[in-house]
Amino acid sequence: MRKPTGIALGLALCASAFSAPARAEEPCATDARKLCAGIPPGDGRTYFCLKSHWNDLSDGCQQLMNWSQQRAYDVGLDCQADTFAWCQGVPPGQGRLFACLMSHRDSISSQCKEALTRVSDFNAGCSADAARLCPGMPPGGGAILTCLLSQRNQLSASCQAVFWP
Repeated sequence: MRKPTGIALGLALCASAFSAPARAEEPCATDARKLCAGIPPGDGRTYFCLKSHWNDLSDGCQQLMNWSQQRAYDVGLDCQADTFAWCQGVPPGQGRLFACLMSHRDSISSQCKEALTRVSDFNAGCSADAARLCPGMPPGGGAILTCLLSQRNQLSASCQAVFWP
């Protein structure tokens, strides 16, 4: 199976983040305090620390990271054919694929339109939170999504509404 063509759409693409798993606790935050205590925050260091301690993570944190990665992958799959049809040669990153697909919005599949709407909603509701809570986090692979969901109690009302409408 071919991997989706780098559809790190805008902020996330990290985010087809809807119906996020309900969590009373924040398992990745708990694991980060335990496993990555000496790691200074920023630039994705805590996220990569957690990934490097995969076997030591709680089941809840592993599930959250897997869920986030799958959501990012799903956005890429939803737009893979449209990216190939309309945006060949457009390098991923810095929102270029997202902009390309949006410029062909009248021609792309309904599946991709829905994915782009989810990404737009995520960007509108969560970009400020991502900048504040996940500075320097590299986009893609669900990293920003995991970062935000692991800090649920610090999310703005607009970002929470994206995940838990």
